[in-house]
Amino acid sequence: MHATTPPRLGHVAIAVREPRRVAAFYRDLLDLEIVRDGGNPLTGDAVLLSGDPSREDHELVLFTNPAAEHIAFRVETARQLRALYVRAKQRGLAVPYALDSAVALGFFVRDAEGNAVEIYLARSRPGHDRPLLSDPEEIDRLMLVGEGALP
Repeated sequence: MHATTPPRLGHVAIAVREPRRVAAFYRDLLDLEIVRDGGNPLTGDAVLLSGDPSREDHELVLFTNPAAEHIAFRVETARQLRALYVRAKQRGLAVPYALDSAVALGFFVRDAEGNAVEIYLARSRPGHDRPLLSDPEEIDRLMLVGEGALP
């Protein structure tokens, strides 16, 4: 892992009471572009913003459910993603969820103070959206075998 580029900050996801109002603040002050406005049962209402959607699908996520707050780190290769997944498991970290979405593949862990951390690989071509995986065997299959999702 040390011979490769370390993961970089991909996005920050924070809970707010009024995502659309807060998104307007970031849009108007920083010229961030609203890339999606919606949500789901896990996040509540959500708005996703990016300074450059062609480079990064979203960099700031605003939603109503505080339990969905996290910080996300982006890796550049499937090999890096697998290596970090193996490293997390070897260190005894629980992996409560894995993500196989239209824009990314990744997994979640918690840091030493319980903050959620997502480690993901952006898709070069949009894929399919699947619900978050929580079964450890399904997560292993996705992260280690790839089920066709990881190159």
